[in-house]
Amino acid sequence: MIHVFPTDFLPAPVHFRAGSASDYRALERFHYLPQRPATWAGVRVATCVDAGIDAGTDTQTGTGAERVIAVAVLSYPSALHRTRHKVFELKHHGFGERIAWANANVRTISRVIVHPQFRSIGLARVLIKQLIDSATTRYVEASARMGRAHPLFERAGMHRVEPASAAEPVYYWIDRTRTTAQSAS
Repeated sequence: MIHVFPTDFLPAPVHFRAGSASDYRALERFHYLPQRPATWAGVRVATCVDAGIDAGTDTQTGTGAERVIAVAVLSYPSALHRTRHKVFELKHHGFGERIAWANANVRTISRVIVHPQFRSIGLARVLIKQLIDSATTRYVEASARMGRAHPLFERAGMHRVEPASAAEPVYYWIDRTRTTAQSAS
């Protein structure tokens, strides 16, 4: 576990660790897409010890249970992705070659969820960097419909690629052999 963030404005220190699907389920209701990721290659979570403060009375209840406050999921890539094919010059390869290349070289950040009480303090950026660092492939990608409104993937050091149409999500990618997520600001 890694401690981060000063605790003067948080109820407890934040810890980061590898997670599981059950950690994702704790926050899935806060994501704008109703379905779960199709595949799971890794999960990173941010937790804090619940101070046990009763919101109604501001008194400490003393529960002290670990609370999942943010989660990010790394998945296997989808077979078809027009922007990926353009970025990596795969358009002229057959379907089998494209998916074989993607499975060998790419992992996809498929979900990043931060509990509303803990948004805007940098948790998503840290989790994205941790997913990038823990990936076993050269490239990590993400597609985000919210990419036009929130630059969280860019803040984690990923390259932004505008889609061919405004109806498509923004595409992000990083080459782990050229830029490590730890060195991205």
